[in-house]
Amino acid sequence: MAVDKVLITGAGLRPNGFELGDGKYYEKSIMVSLDLSTGHFTEVLSKKEGGAHYPDEHPNLQYTAACLEGDVLWLPTDTEIYKYSLPDLEIQAVFSHPCFQNVHSVHVFGDDLAVTSTGLDNVVLLDKRSGKVQGILNTEGLDPWHRFSPTTDYRKVHSTKPHHSHPNYVFKLEGKLWVTRCTQGDAVCLSDVNDSIDISDGGAISVHDGLWWGDKLVFTRVDGTLVVCEPETRTVTEKHDPFKAHRNRPNGWCRGLLIEEDIFYIGFSKLRKTNFKSKLKYLSKGNFRYSSGNNSIVVAYDMRNKQVLSIHEAPEGMIDAIYGILPWRY
Repeated sequence: MAVDKVLITGAGLRPNGFELGDGKYYEKSIMVSLDLSTGHFTEVLSKKEGGAHYPDEHPNLQYTAACLEGDVLWLPTDTEIYKYSLPDLEIQAVFSHPCFQNVHSVHVFGDDLAVTSTGLDNVVLLDKRSGKVQGILNTEGLDPWHRFSPTTDYRKVHSTKPHHSHPNYVFKLEGKLWVTRCTQGDAVCLSDVNDSIDISDGGAISVHDGLWWGDKLVFTRVDGTLVVCEPETRTVTEKHDPFKAHRNRPNGWCRGLLIEEDIFYIGFSKLRKTNFKSKLKYLSKGNFRYSSGNNSIVVAYDMRNKQVLSIHEAPEGMIDAIYGILPWRY
């Protein structure tokens, strides 16, 4: 069944976030729905205050890459994992631990949740029923606490940058957990980080999502390139630039991907100021602002026919950062 609506998780920028510094950029967690037939965006859920699991001042408020499990939505923030029932969006549980810092995603694997604690370069495994920590895996293959303290509550820390690996997205390959690493531009097996897939030629361009498309793996790069890999050989077989034939292209940070058969729904966040200028080098290669400005957009791309089907631009100020895109069938 074709998807008619999608859910988009993300955040709204704080007007003076850049001036306040790292870990203070976003003032509102927001989840919106997008009607793909009309292009209409609707706010579904938002969070505008921090709490006990956040820094006392200027908490970084964002909904990051969520996942669906039947009639359950697992929705992460920087420091918490929310369990919501669907379609009523009633909170069933909230999990949070001192080892959560700048959480970028959550995924369900059997009885476990895999949480990317991006600020600590770790993936935290939780029991999805109790929320208890089952294990912590470092994404460089090192001891999880080789440069951090297990007694510190990192939920209260605004930023731990620079990150050594910046894990983003967890998936399974050959029965093992893998994670994409933004810093290295690759994906690695969490039980053996030497088993890897080089997605961006040695870390030249940051990598985010890693999803299955039939028997292939597809990764997003922040420059808007979709990278198709052969999982058995760990090699890149195709690179798709949806806007290769377009004179005008998005000027945003590509992150967030939903695959429905051969249609790829791709998120582009509104660019924000950053001190890490190297991350934006791709902008010098001919990217231009799309449409009326630098708002976040969702692009529908026909992967088989290599054709952009539609571009949906969010209203100014509604959702600036996009982390994840999910089907919304309610």
